[in-house]
Amino acid sequence: MEIKELLKDHVPFLSGLTEEEMDTLASSAKKVSFKAGQTILMQGETVDDLHLVSEGKVAVLVRQQPHHPPVQVAELGPGKVFGETSIVEEGVAGATIKALEPTVLFTISEQAFREILDRNPELKERVVAHIQFRKSQTQHKTEHN
Repeated sequence: MEIKELLKDHVPFLSGLTEEEMDTLASSAKKVSFKAGQTILMQGETVDDLHLVSEGKVAVLVRQQPHHPPVQVAELGPGKVFGETSIVEEGVAGATIKALEPTVLFTISEQAFREILDRNPELKERVVAHIQFRKSQTQHKTEHN
């Protein structure tokens, strides 16, 4: 799938962006491939990009306590994003992301994503709502494991 198609049709919080905003995100995107089992992002690392799954699937793993194995709290496929929480909240990765199968991602630069967020308050509200929803889902899953 092409980046603009993914952004427009598969990322709900990006709906309503102007063509110019889509172009800004798309032009900053890089395509990156990962092998099955490869770690894409480690919990606690700095996140520099918004990641958009184009092909394949990734596992979202959260370590709740030191010296305990991480718990899988989500599986993300084509059209799903990760990294937005760290960018918006200016924090580090709250989860480890691993490729479950051969996976292709588009990475959109933090700078381009922030630029759009800063110019578009409605988008920022949708992204914050998406983050809150995802956090509530993760908390629910980690409490029941």
